[in-house]
Amino acid sequence: MKPQIILFTALLTVGLTACSSGSPPRQKMALTQASIRAAEAAGAVDHAAKPLRSAQQRVEKAQSFIDRKKYEDASRQLDLALADAELAEAIAEASNSQEANKELQLSIDLMKEEIARVQEQ
Repeated sequence: MKPQIILFTALLTVGLTACSSGSPPRQKMALTQASIRAAEAAGAVDHAAKPLRSAQQRVEKAQSFIDRKKYEDASRQLDLALADAELAEAIAEASNSQEANKELQLSIDLMKEEIARVQEQ
C-alpha cells in the first residue's frame, strides 16, 4: 500500500507543478491587445460591437488567470480573444467596404444622370 501512496503523491506533485509552471503569455497578450486596437480603428465599435466586446472581456479573464498564475487558462482565453478581435476587425472592414461601395454606386448613378441630361440637349 505504501508504494501506491508514494506513487500517487509523486503524480499529484508533478501534475500540480505542471499546472503552475510556465510563464505569463506576455507576447500573446500584447498581440491580442494590438488586434483589439486594430479592430477599434477599423470601426468595430460601430459595426462589430459584440465580437469586440467579447474580445475585451476575454482579455480581462486572461488577466485574471495571469494574476492567479494560471497561464495555460490565460493563454486559451487570449487565443479566443484574438479570434474575436480579428472577427470584429473583418466585420468592420467589410461594413466599411459596403459603405464605400454604396457611395461609389451613388456617384456612378449621378454621373449617368448628368450624361443623359447632356445628351438630351
